[in-house]
Amino acid sequence: MASKPGFFKRYMDKLSKPQQEERRDKQNAESKPVESAKPEALEPIRIERLLSYRAAAMQQQGTRPRQEDSYACVNADDVTQIKNRGLLAIVADGMGGLQDGKVASEMTTASVCKDFEYMDRNRPFAPQLHDSAVKANSSVYARFGGQSGTTLIACIIYREMLNFVSVGDSYLYLSRGGKLYRLNRDQNYKMKLYRDEIRRGGLSRAKADADADGHRLSEFIGSKALGDIDMLKQPMRLEAGDSILICSDGVGGVLDTNELSECMEATNPSAVCDMIRQKVIMKKRQHQDNFTALVIQCTY
Repeated sequence: MASKPGFFKRYMDKLSKPQQEERRDKQNAESKPVESAKPEALEPIRIERLLSYRAAAMQQQGTRPRQEDSYACVNADDVTQIKNRGLLAIVADGMGGLQDGKVASEMTTASVCKDFEYMDRNRPFAPQLHDSAVKANSSVYARFGGQSGTTLIACIIYREMLNFVSVGDSYLYLSRGGKLYRLNRDQNYKMKLYRDEIRRGGLSRAKADADADGHRLSEFIGSKALGDIDMLKQPMRLEAGDSILICSDGVGGVLDTNELSECMEATNPSAVCDMIRQKVIMKKRQHQDNFTALVIQCTY
């Protein structure tokens, strides 16, 4: 209901002067616009760029009576799993001169894949990969008693760091900045003879190169006991633009580093694999070994 004219004035007249001033101050305060709070300065959001990975593989039978290579790539297509669990890549080259090298390479690949599932991501991978290789060796030896075997390269990429273990004479390369780097070393009698020559103070490779058994493996999965396992003591940080090539000696022992480097410049892993396949076939080697290649490209 509307107030009668003059009501407010009569009401104010009845108040004492201090009460009138208090009343006016209250009305003035209520009539002032409320100032909005100034927004606080926000810290800039920093988004960490993580590497992503593209992988592809190829495998072909050479002039051997059967294919004895095996390979695996775990989590390659799952970004979340790569972030949480890592990426595993394996190439195992079954030894054709022994009994059922295919079974040995398949057993080894399956064993390392199973171990990878249960590895502790809060511990260094190097000793865990070492133990996995020893475990695979024991399993293959228990089945074949040293009459079958396989090479092994197993790489784990986790939090942009590369870890690997290598037994035998398969090849592991890193392509970076247009250059190709061999990361592992051959474990055959030729290299053993050459190292022995160096220890004796010599530098000539002639004796090692001329040895008829130089190509024989000095270490392989399936032996009575592994004496030497090639591995990184500390993980290697990967960079955008890096590519990793894991291959059997049907590739690494046939194509030189210049030929492989040319292949690694292809735009995607599948194209790299296709180029490697074509270059190996073009060699037309009479005794071409089976050949397998697995390629991983690192990008943002």
